[in-house]
Amino acid sequence: MFWTKNIWIIHVVGWILFLSLPLTIMSREPEDSQLLMVLTSIFFWLFFLIYAFIFYFNLHVLIPQIFLKKKYLLYTALFVGGFVLTYVSQPFENLIFQKFSRSSMQYRPEPGRPPGLEPRFEQNPPPRPEQPSAFRRPAPRVDFVSLILFVVVWVVAMALSFSQQWRLSEKRVILSEADKAQAELSFFKAQINPHFLFNTLNNIYSLAVTGSEHTAPSILKLSRMMRYITDEASGNYVPLDEEVRSLEDYIDLQKLRLSNKTRVIFEAGELTMHVKIAPLILMTFVENAFKYGVSNRNESEINIRIKSSEKDISFFCQNQVFEKKTDLQRTGIGIANTRKRLDFLYPDQYELDIREADGFFTVNLKLTKV
Repeated sequence: MFWTKNIWIIHVVGWILFLSLPLTIMSREPEDSQLLMVLTSIFFWLFFLIYAFIFYFNLHVLIPQIFLKKKYLLYTALFVGGFVLTYVSQPFENLIFQKFSRSSMQYRPEPGRPPGLEPRFEQNPPPRPEQPSAFRRPAPRVDFVSLILFVVVWVVAMALSFSQQWRLSEKRVILSEADKAQAELSFFKAQINPHFLFNTLNNIYSLAVTGSEHTAPSILKLSRMMRYITDEASGNYVPLDEEVRSLEDYIDLQKLRLSNKTRVIFEAGELTMHVKIAPLILMTFVENAFKYGVSNRNESEINIRIKSSEKDISFFCQNQVFEKKTDLQRTGIGIANTRKRLDFLYPDQYELDIREADGFFTVNLKLTKV
């Protein structure tokens, strides 16, 4: 993440390493004062600008306009052409080495210097007397430094471009997953609304027929919960106390249909202020607990606990499992969707442990504070 935001640091370090190669070669040739002369020479920086132009022209023009448009033959031809041009022009040999190497210097005694003391070098020595034609022209020298640097800057530009394309593709995947997670949340809302709404309305109808004093509070809780699900839970995060209040309303409404054989324990300790949580991220587990942890013949217990601190949120849900195979596919989809939402909203910031053993289904979820 740091390098993607500070890509200029990579460029600066890369060019420093690039300049170190010709300087390292030249450091074996001249004296220390002449190394400084290399650095301050216009020919040295002309050499640098040539390769900088090759690098950025390849990165911003040739690769996006030719290579990424699958014009591979043309791109290869341009690479070969550039390589041949570098071979012929020999930038390092002509701009740096021949001008500053010890072999291009001659000894010239300084006026007044006693004989035998170290002479200094002189650039551009006078031409020697003409030699026979057999020795007039030495064998052409291959400028390997220029060729190697050409290949390096070309390949590095391609690698950097491919890295940028990979990051863009990864970003598109993340955005696609985010849209998918949001669509799955909307689908989950659409699923829970009618399923839960019909059962709760039937229970409230029964309360109304019998004249129960719980009728009006139940209608208020249902209305408040539906408003939370459809309106307030549209963002990625909501205050934890609002999520807990919605779970309390859901649990109280579920209790309307339970017999005395089922015991529900819901504990939400003192909640830390300003803590937020992904909306309805806990609802799937609570819904499954009431769906598979309730029996009309056997006694059962559903235990739900929520704790929060300055750093994290802890959720615990446990229920007995009775043989009930209806809606198993939807349950699996609901838990899978919840995992995807956790991966997107809490990357590397959550721990989810789901176990089914000894007739109990247990969920432990720990979320890092956002």
